[in-house]
Amino acid sequence: MKRILIPTDFSDNAWNTILYAIELYRKNTCEFYLLNTYDLEPVQLVGIVSSQLIGRLYDTVKQESQQRLEMVIEDIKNSNPGREHTFKTISSRGSLTQNIDELYDQTPYDMIIIGTKGATGAKSIFLGSNTQNVIKTISHCPILIIPEDSYFKKISEIAFATDFERMYYRSEMNPILDFAKKHQSTIRMIHIYDKNRLDPLQNYNSNSLEEYFKHVKYDFHVISDFSSVKNAVQAFVEELEIDLLVMIKYEQSFIEKIIKEPVIKKMTFDSMIPFLVIPADTEL
Repeated sequence: MKRILIPTDFSDNAWNTILYAIELYRKNTCEFYLLNTYDLEPVQLVGIVSSQLIGRLYDTVKQESQQRLEMVIEDIKNSNPGREHTFKTISSRGSLTQNIDELYDQTPYDMIIIGTKGATGAKSIFLGSNTQNVIKTISHCPILIIPEDSYFKKISEIAFATDFERMYYRSEMNPILDFAKKHQSTIRMIHIYDKNRLDPLQNYNSNSLEEYFKHVKYDFHVISDFSSVKNAVQAFVEELEIDLLVMIKYEQSFIEKIIKEPVIKKMTFDSMIPFLVIPADTEL
């Protein structure tokens, strides 16, 4: 059974993410955990000195959160979920990342699925602030990011961007293999080069990936680093009509670089496809 955590802020984007998750796992036995986090805004506390009144305000916000989660459940029931799908709601005070960590300690889940959208008037911004914080902070399970207005379709082509600079472990490859086997997808490994040939370490790591992928369809694609890694990946995704982009998050990786605050403000990535971020296995 899969356990899937879906944060929601009750936006259209969050609802679209729930529908995507239902279709993605329609044939799987799944427990979906819908998480809404809440807190009081500073402006709501201005001039309030009574702890009792503050407590009442928190009770009101919590009640509203729970009621809206119940409405989401009703909407899900009317949207034809999978027969083997169950849904649980969690309304919790505090930050999203803190709650995700605490929930994982109580009931480990297999995947976080989160929607993302740029700031108003800036749809090409790669990651919204909440999604960015989740990627930065959460390191215990894969995170599937669903862009605004992205709708589910069969995952036939998976792009896995790698520089072959490090060894990859089975635990990191399992989420990719899971999607590939389930959807009979082709995994296309992208290496963006800035030198003429792979060095011995890169050769070794590329061979290890071939071993992991020997029971699924896969191919290697080597492309030059034109203007930027980001532009190279974007061009590849568009040319081969990729349905899912995958990267491993480790120190100095591409995804690590683009979620650094000075970079993210300048970063655009106009892809409409889901993006899977897999945390590096640091325990091995």
